[in-house]
Amino acid sequence: MQDLCKRFSRVRKSRCVENSLDRGGIAAKLSAMGIMKRTCFPEKKKKRWDSHQPKKTGKVRPLGIRESTWEVNEDPPKQTGKDADLNVSENRQVFSENEAKKGASLFVVTSGKGGVGKTTLSVNLAVELASRGLRTMLVDADLGLANAHILMGVRPSLTLTDYLEDRCSVSEILAEGPCGLKLISGGQGIKEMADLDAGGRKRILDAILDLRAYADVIIIDTGAGVSSTVTDFVEAADQTIVVTNANFTAIANAYGIIKVVTQDGYKQPIHLVVNRARSPEEAEQVCEKLTGCTQKFLEMEISYLGLVPEDPRVNRAIQKRTPFTQLFPDSTASQYMKKLVDRIEQISDQKIQT
Repeated sequence: MQDLCKRFSRVRKSRCVENSLDRGGIAAKLSAMGIMKRTCFPEKKKKRWDSHQPKKTGKVRPLGIRESTWEVNEDPPKQTGKDADLNVSENRQVFSENEAKKGASLFVVTSGKGGVGKTTLSVNLAVELASRGLRTMLVDADLGLANAHILMGVRPSLTLTDYLEDRCSVSEILAEGPCGLKLISGGQGIKEMADLDAGGRKRILDAILDLRAYADVIIIDTGAGVSSTVTDFVEAADQTIVVTNANFTAIANAYGIIKVVTQDGYKQPIHLVVNRARSPEEAEQVCEKLTGCTQKFLEMEISYLGLVPEDPRVNRAIQKRTPFTQLFPDSTASQYMKKLVDRIEQISDQKIQT
């Protein structure tokens, strides 16, 4: 009988222990009762905020876009010999008639909608072409609202406004940019340039065509929309690059500018670049939508030149006023920009001699 009472007492004690498991000091109680050693319930170490180490992460890359395995030359090749035929002196350019050559390929970069990254694309295309040794000129034809010089960290002392007001020649407004790039700025915050008449636009176009003898490639960055200040430059181009993104309104407006210039009689090749793409598949879908519309309603073909992926380092480069191909040459966006330039070289009349 005594043995039975002892067993019953032990059972009651064990049940009391089980009922107190979610209370404080469990390990001490069990140890005092001789049922469990203190080491079975080690005290948890408190985390110290000052000892917290963030997890290491790899390279930042956009969702769905694989990093390229290309090798990137951090230092662009220096221009020597005939590639440096434009003499620079206090932001003035003097041409040598003896070094004039066959006319440059003229590319116009445009878009139906503003804010799709057209100027950022134009600047980095021009800088990449110049870094490969091509004599490259960039004309910021967003008249009155030019900002290509800001993205390059350049302060031009003269603009197209000075040229139109006969204060200088067109060669004198060429400013020196990265890698020997030559920049013509359209002026910023000038209402008269935004409302430029047909005579003024023709005079600018004539001046640009005169400069073709002194360059390999000329890129004209237009404003957005379908006004005459945009279409006049497109009609003069050898090749037109239309920039859009995956936004539905951007696609619709890209179709709008293609429709307008086609109806005006433009017969030269039109290429499409999808900017800020989240994946190659997304860019291809945008291209399919746009090419489907042009084939069905305009009976014309446009070619897919490529894409520039969504990359946070692009915005960082803009904040630092430096082309992202120069500031972040190993970034995903820079790798895709190199692919675009490879294709431009293939379709251009003038190619770099290696």
